[in-house]
Amino acid sequence: MKNYYVMEASSNVAEYIRIKDFPEKIKLACSLSEFQYIDRSILYLELDENSGNVCQDIIYSEGVLLISEKVKNFFDSLKIDYLFYKKTVIEQSETGREEFYWLTVPFRIDCLDFEESEIDTVLESADKIVIDDDKTGRFDIFKLSGVTNFEIILTERLACKMKEQDFSGMHIYRI
Repeated sequence: MKNYYVMEASSNVAEYIRIKDFPEKIKLACSLSEFQYIDRSILYLELDENSGNVCQDIIYSEGVLLISEKVKNFFDSLKIDYLFYKKTVIEQSETGREEFYWLTVPFRIDCLDFEESEIDTVLESADKIVIDDDKTGRFDIFKLSGVTNFEIILTERLACKMKEQDFSGMHIYRI
């Protein structure tokens, strides 16, 4: 049995930039990994008026994952070619500030071991996640299908490589 990790964004750092709000269509499509409903044109998002000034490499909020160019280049160097990307500009209209990110949608894959996991049947969420290694295929980053969980799951290989990088705004912990 392999080890798996969850990647989250650090949200308690006041200096980090924050998005004002995501369009509902984007939130829904990203949460469900239904990227077929997302067009490829550039997405423009507004910075929250109380946003900090530091651009972190990982922003993950309301089911929407944004990564910096640095993280995208890292994924490309590892030949992670199964993620959906959409160029995104985060702007602050009153100052003219623009920051460039990639909206990133990992696939939801059917790899949860339902017999070993603990599932809240009311919320349809996994309280204890156990992954069937045989069902992850070549995916090093993904979400779980069959449950409402929003966690971004990483294989140990990818988690270790990401921890070696100098990415800001990211927290990785073992399941």
